[in-house]
Amino acid sequence: MEAPSGLVEVVERRLDFLERLVEGALRKHELVDDLGHSRSTVNRAIDELEAAGLVAGETDGYRTTLTGRLLAQSYRRFLTVAADVDAASETLAPLGPDISLSPVALRDAETYRAAAPDPYRPLERLDAVLADADDIAAALPALPYPRLLDRCRRTAADGGSVDLAVTDRTYRHGRERYAGTLRGLAAGDGAAVCVVDGIDVGCLVADGTAALVVFDDDGGVHGVAESTDAEAVAWARDRVRALCEAGHDATDELAALRDARAGPDDGAGGGERTPESGGSADPSAAEGAPGRSDGTAGEAGSGRFDAFVAPFRRNDPFLDPLSAQGLVALTDGLLDRDADPVGPLRATPSFAEVDEGFVLDRTAACDGSRRSIADRLVEGLDAGDDHALVGPAGSGKSTVCRLAAVRWHRSGRGPVLYRAGDEGEPFSATDRLRERAVGAEGHALVVVEDAVDSDASDAVGVARELADRDDVSFLFDAREERYDDPDSLPLRPSNLEYRRRIETVRMPRLDEREAERLAKHVGDLTGTRPVADPGAMLDAVRRPEGDRPGELLCLVHHLVRTCGLFDDSASLDGTRGGSPGEPHETGLESSVSAAVGDLTERPPPTADVAVLVNLLNVAGIRDVREFAYALVGDETSPGAVRRALDRLSGTVLVPTPSDPDRTAHQEWSVLFLELLLEREPEPVVARRVGRAATRVLALADEPARRSRIRRALDGDTPAMDRIERDPEGWAAEAVRALYGVGRRYPRLAGLYGRVRYSWIDLPNACASDLGDRPPEWVARMYVDAGDLDGATAALDAWRPAKKADEAERQRGYGDVARRRGEYDAARDRYDRAAALFSAAEDRQGLAAAVRGRAQAAHFAGDYEAAYEAASRAYAIAAEVGDPIAIAKSLMDAGNALDALDGTGAVIDHYRVARGLFRAYDDTHGEANVRTNLAVARRRRGELAVAKREAQRALDGYRTVGDEHREAVVLLNLGEIAEQRGEVGEAAAHAREARAIADRIGSDLYRAFAVSH
Repeated sequence: MEAPSGLVEVVERRLDFLERLVEGALRKHELVDDLGHSRSTVNRAIDELEAAGLVAGETDGYRTTLTGRLLAQSYRRFLTVAADVDAASETLAPLGPDISLSPVALRDAETYRAAAPDPYRPLERLDAVLADADDIAAALPALPYPRLLDRCRRTAADGGSVDLAVTDRTYRHGRERYAGTLRGLAAGDGAAVCVVDGIDVGCLVADGTAALVVFDDDGGVHGVAESTDAEAVAWARDRVRALCEAGHDATDELAALRDARAGPDDGAGGGERTPESGGSADPSAAEGAPGRSDGTAGEAGSGRFDAFVAPFRRNDPFLDPLSAQGLVALTDGLLDRDADPVGPLRATPSFAEVDEGFVLDRTAACDGSRRSIADRLVEGLDAGDDHALVGPAGSGKSTVCRLAAVRWHRSGRGPVLYRAGDEGEPFSATDRLRERAVGAEGHALVVVEDAVDSDASDAVGVARELADRDDVSFLFDAREERYDDPDSLPLRPSNLEYRRRIETVRMPRLDEREAERLAKHVGDLTGTRPVADPGAMLDAVRRPEGDRPGELLCLVHHLVRTCGLFDDSASLDGTRGGSPGEPHETGLESSVSAAVGDLTERPPPTADVAVLVNLLNVAGIRDVREFAYALVGDETSPGAVRRALDRLSGTVLVPTPSDPDRTAHQEWSVLFLELLLEREPEPVVARRVGRAATRVLALADEPARRSRIRRALDGDTPAMDRIERDPEGWAAEAVRALYGVGRRYPRLAGLYGRVRYSWIDLPNACASDLGDRPPEWVARMYVDAGDLDGATAALDAWRPAKKADEAERQRGYGDVARRRGEYDAARDRYDRAAALFSAAEDRQGLAAAVRGRAQAAHFAGDYEAAYEAASRAYAIAAEVGDPIAIAKSLMDAGNALDALDGTGAVIDHYRVARGLFRAYDDTHGEANVRTNLAVARRRRGELAVAKREAQRALDGYRTVGDEHREAVVLLNLGEIAEQRGEVGEAAAHAREARAIADRIGSDLYRAFAVSH
């Protein structure tokens, strides 16, 4: 017989065969079909197992022997234990090697670490386990959080069973500081409190759930391992029972405590009362209870943490993370607040203004009639389908989403959780959102604005996980330029795949009927007569550039200025506040232009305050008035800042009694900063922006300046309070938000200088790894903006310390060289980037660099090298599992093949790429590959198919607003028509392409159009 070690090796290698043959006898050919192995593998496996005596041949096939069955079961148990222990290894890390702990306690356990991005998750899980428990048994070296005693007391008061074992030190401190709570607990008929010599690891059982509570060296909660396995629960319960039996029963002592011995939490001396004292015994009614979102959380427990309880890493853990991260629940109280009838004409409407009917219910043409977009969304959401409302900036997406949310709440369908685009910390509390949505009564609706922004994109993952539930629906809003380019979305591949299941609704372009309705709506709100010809006004505000503010925003500003509600500084001809005779200036642009021009006539610090407020508005940083006082210094008094803010009222600031910090639409501020860059030298603007941004960021390092702002505002300073609680976390979020302005709007790159003379100083509180990012961000801004000289200067000045950053710098040089037509230089830069990405083990960066090389080689006419690089990029993208990168690599490979020989493989590459783009709802990518398909079909003489592909590509480019490629497709359609002998149609396409070329200022496209 084989030695034991040999048997183990055979069992390990052939476990799947043993386990399958335990179920019943099978012949070799049946094993081939059942396990999917080759015939030779099955033969070798059976020979090994039979030789070891683990299987035996019988008339009906091979069957596992008793020895084989026992060894298979034992080895499977070992693997299960090993997997459980490995999964919990990080949670158990602080425990020493001599701790008495059975692997049974970890069986099928879910582990939660007190670490970013959700450091309070372990405490939330413990509280959720205890919240409604009828039976609690716990042995704890310290209390993870004070409310645990409340939970135990409530269970005991309701007639439940509570067994609590604590150390002597914990017991003594508890009698001094939480006597009332412990007395109320001990008064329960089913309660027992024991004092034991030592507890090496926390252990808790609540009904059918067991939890190990691991503390670190500082006494804080390091992590929790939670299991509902019956054996794990039994082990934990036995552990608590054994400790209680070995300890001293202190229940009677605690029950006999007199009021005179009560700690600061009893009677008039504190906020906690026992049921006998007439107060609420329900801990969820206290301030700071989980689930509250009224801003009061976190006060009840302040100042109560000492050696008795575990210290916390940051703020009070019962500040609801959903509220902190911007998700608020719609309530009747929120909707019944004061509403300003004209507020929505200058800023995103409040929920109260939406509820009062002060916003236009946008409609769209549908089957010969008009239908409310909000009603369409509500109907689809009610059916259980997640929706995304997509449109350009300033098109009214947020207003429609708010209208749908309010109607959902008022209909009584269920609760609504809403996250505005510029609210709260970056969203990461996915588990809490999932629990809140699933546990809601009725049909829950979650609305997330700017869902494709990195600060909110994790919500898409929650929607994917809950997609099969018909009582939870998600509504997202997204800017179409990002939504239509999945390659730029901060989504995991699984969430990208789910994105195609989301029902996409696009904001319709304003038509004449909608303009008439809007004009009447503005007239009703302002008490003025509607304009005579809103259709003509709509024509006046239409702009060709896709990156301009949305038509709705422009038209509203034009209508407002017509009725003279907010100012009379500019007339409809748009000549005031700008250059005389400046053509085609909208009401919005005229308003912003006047505001920019007004700065030069105002005393300091008006210009600095205006720049800072607009920058913060675009960055999505709230409390702009409070942050304006960061500019107070030796030469600037609080009174001067106050007067400057007053001068901004009616422009970027549109305060209301209930919201003094209310700001205009972000696009107002984007246009303000853009016009400022046009009118003043870039270094002057960059210095002004840098000076203001630096003073705001420095608040993380300077408590004295925070105190100065508190004095100036009489203590009403929520932003300073947030910084005080976590200066490092706030600094990181603020830096990302401020630089995110230029990353979202590359044309504002000039605000940040040229890297070499950047005026923004990061605070000491900012993490060191974040300090290396601004040069990378600024360089990419200039590349994306098409400012190749600015991009080169930024890349030259950037001196990265890490390989991955240097790789990104080299890729940036490659992008610049490729756009300049310097293809050999581009390939060299991409090769350097690829080597550095490879050394840094950054596979996604490597795929991007290799794709860049493929494109540069293609433009240089080296099609074989292009195909080779595209194939390599495809392999890397497939390894990473990035479907959009796969599609782009296939398209690049197809382009190279088409240039080489034009075989049928070209069409196959394009078809697969098109299928991926379509599957992941990448409208722009699908249009690109259809354009290439049209060219390939035309070269093969398949003119009807080529025309169909080109027309679909044209529809795609018009959907996403890419006029450059729209002109290219029109020229392709012209060539197709000419080959078909349709000369008139060819000329019409050429004229249309030339009109676009004139509009976008492209001499190249104009020349092509003229030649056609």
